[in-house]
Amino acid sequence: MAIRLWPQDYERKEHITKAEKALLRNAARNFRNGHIVVGIDPLGMSSDTVKMGMYISTSEGLITYSLYQGKLDPESVSGYKYYVEMVEEKIYDRLLDSKVLIVRNGDYKTLKFPYKHIIMFPDEKIGSVGAMSDQMRRLVNYATYDFFRPITSKGNEKTLLEFGIFEGIRKPYDNTFNEITTQECCAIFERLAPEYTVVMNETEKVQVPEKKAVVVNKDMRITGKETEYKTFFLDEYQVAQVNDMGKGHRVILANPGAGKSVLLLSKAFKYASMYKDTNTLLTCYNSNLADSYNFKRACANFGDNRNLHIMTFHKLVKKIYEECLLTHCNSNIATEEEIKKCIQLVKAGKVSLKFKAIFIDEVQIFDSLYLELCYLLLDKNDSEHVFLMAGDLNQAVRKLSRKGDAPWKRIEGVNLDFTGRVRYIEKNYRNSKGIAEYIANMLTLMNKRLSMLDLINSLEYEYNSFKIGNNPTLALKVKIGINRMNIKSEVAEAIKEISLKYKVAYSDIAVLFPYKKHSIVKYNFLYWIEDVLKEAGIPYSLIVSSEENFHERRRYSQTTGIILSTIDSSLGLDFKAVIFAGLYPYNFVFEENGTKKEISSWAAIKNMTDEQQTKVQSQMRAIYTACSRARDVLYVLSDINTGTPMEEILKK
Repeated sequence: MAIRLWPQDYERKEHITKAEKALLRNAARNFRNGHIVVGIDPLGMSSDTVKMGMYISTSEGLITYSLYQGKLDPESVSGYKYYVEMVEEKIYDRLLDSKVLIVRNGDYKTLKFPYKHIIMFPDEKIGSVGAMSDQMRRLVNYATYDFFRPITSKGNEKTLLEFGIFEGIRKPYDNTFNEITTQECCAIFERLAPEYTVVMNETEKVQVPEKKAVVVNKDMRITGKETEYKTFFLDEYQVAQVNDMGKGHRVILANPGAGKSVLLLSKAFKYASMYKDTNTLLTCYNSNLADSYNFKRACANFGDNRNLHIMTFHKLVKKIYEECLLTHCNSNIATEEEIKKCIQLVKAGKVSLKFKAIFIDEVQIFDSLYLELCYLLLDKNDSEHVFLMAGDLNQAVRKLSRKGDAPWKRIEGVNLDFTGRVRYIEKNYRNSKGIAEYIANMLTLMNKRLSMLDLINSLEYEYNSFKIGNNPTLALKVKIGINRMNIKSEVAEAIKEISLKYKVAYSDIAVLFPYKKHSIVKYNFLYWIEDVLKEAGIPYSLIVSSEENFHERRRYSQTTGIILSTIDSSLGLDFKAVIFAGLYPYNFVFEENGTKKEISSWAAIKNMTDEQQTKVQSQMRAIYTACSRARDVLYVLSDINTGTPMEEILKK
């Protein structure tokens, strides 16, 4: 493949140094294949004076490099060699954790391809290899001095990086190496430049090839902990977004599957590695989403970077209470009074925790009070601070605001102008074509009806921006008019069909539903589904908790078997296969006094109170959200009454 430069639009990026830009220009002129990447931090050792990157040649192997600022110090040659050997050892060990990147000889393993670390001194102008001193010659296998100026070797103009760069490999590798495949290239990125990959909580079945003739290091024994998660590259657009270091406050609006959560995590990685003496915060509402973030962080070997804070908003409040008040919140969900107390503490200067960059995911379900606290934690003394909120107004599954009243517009005491600061991401990376078409049509109908009812202002935001991809759909089934008493058997049959007919593992199937139970209509969906799964001997994991089943809840990253979740708890997650069921309570809106009002027609909705209309809109958007969690398989099993608005949305 042709050489790929990341980031591609490097000339316009202020955070990319002059030397890194020169490196990329040179690569564009001289390199024929592979990837060359600047500004990565695979070991947490990059700094203002030492920048790290890598070059993957598909035909020759992998080079990681350190760009040193300033002149080479001949008296420090031994120090340079020690540094190179130390970095090389750490990165080599990291690569050996990948099943995709190793071969084995009995119980021992080695890397598939040549790998080496070098250091470069872009400010040093030696001129040619022949001009090196004896002391510098001893370093030739460890460092490259004059990468940017072409030198002549046997009449052929080359750069010094190409001149002998893959000579003197110190680490064992398979000497029958031919090329680095796309899958192997992606695995290298996942381990060394995680900001440019998407890691799924889905292991790949990889058979490590055995080669009896391969030379192995006897210290490199196969541990059994080598693993491989399903991993995808970001595309060029996403890479550009990760490297967009815009300042101040901004909003990203995107439909489900557009990769906004991926972008926020990647940007958090980028900021935390670039600004090690400052704090970066990535926060969200949903604990399962935060857990998925931390799973990806662990995969990325980013755990030692203590300046990166990933937590739900309520854990953030708890952190402030514990550090400033030396006490605890009364529960896992902070009350309005507790949040207001935190705000008072910050305003009084009693909270030392400040962040250079704050990234908020699923902002549409954040209360304005939450945003006020987050904004107060931003370090305003840092002129390059960032306050980036991302969300989808079509997925407001909690209590909604009235039209034209987005949560970021109602931050107490803060007047932020978002003119020109709202960016839309339309491309859908998640849903296969058939599923994407289904939810796009659902979205169009829903927003048309809500606009007619004057519940949204369709001119204020691009509610229907949704680009459909071309990935083939494995299965899409929408079954309506199911008798509520038969929903249990319908779900059981769907699980069986998806597992056997489409060869989907139990751990890749999620059953999503609006409520665990609804006593007013005597609807105990979760109990019914758990009962049928236990009866069939099918393993499952519950990722939503309540007081009565708190001990049964599992972290999203530790699930086994079928995943059971409410729609709220699945926000930000996706699954290979989704069964959406338990919809009968969506025939009604429920009042706090225990009464209910039937959603029998669009006219009935128009005659409801503002509060009731808000609940109806929230339920409609929850349907859309649940369906959008499915990547390849979607089964909608509806026991909603026929001929009603909610059923019309499902039929679309």
